[in-house]
Amino acid sequence: MSNRDNWPGCSYAGDRDSSEELRKEEAFGGDAAGRLLRSFSLFRKKDWDQITISGYTAGEIKILMTLKYKERSEGAQGFEARSKDDQGLKVSEISSKMRVTSPTISQFINGLESKGLVERIMDQNDRRAVRVRLTAEGEGVVHQAHEAFKANFRGLVAYLGEEDSDQLARLLTKVYEYTNKTEINLNSSETK
Repeated sequence: MSNRDNWPGCSYAGDRDSSEELRKEEAFGGDAAGRLLRSFSLFRKKDWDQITISGYTAGEIKILMTLKYKERSEGAQGFEARSKDDQGLKVSEISSKMRVTSPTISQFINGLESKGLVERIMDQNDRRAVRVRLTAEGEGVVHQAHEAFKANFRGLVAYLGEEDSDQLARLLTKVYEYTNKTEINLNSSETK
């Protein structure tokens, strides 16, 4: 009996053949850590950057969402909507939040501005600084994208069921907490 036979609920549909699948399993190791590594590696196969939402690329949606939502104050979980009188964000702030270089963000902003989704405005406190904020049309796209995300997750809940969905949410939260507390050192030759 192979390790994959011991792993309930795991489907290997879409893999080319069983001998190739066995080589992959051996490469990741047959233990629980190997199975987790294999599961996470499956997500790399998705072309996330090629996904469009409401006709916009994932990168464009990420920038629009960053402009719409700001991180809550320390200690709070999640995001809160930016106020209507918000001045927007500087390109450097968007870059920092998204962990992408400023020139890349600037290219995206140029495209979003030409589509009428964002506008550049002068900072009220520093006339040399330029900020970027959503237009009404940009707000609408963010709303559409948010609804598309919710619909996808409703589909996932329907596929998994309530109980498995709740368990997945709990486990992913624990994964986040673990990765937040633990620095994975890939240079270490130690294995635990």
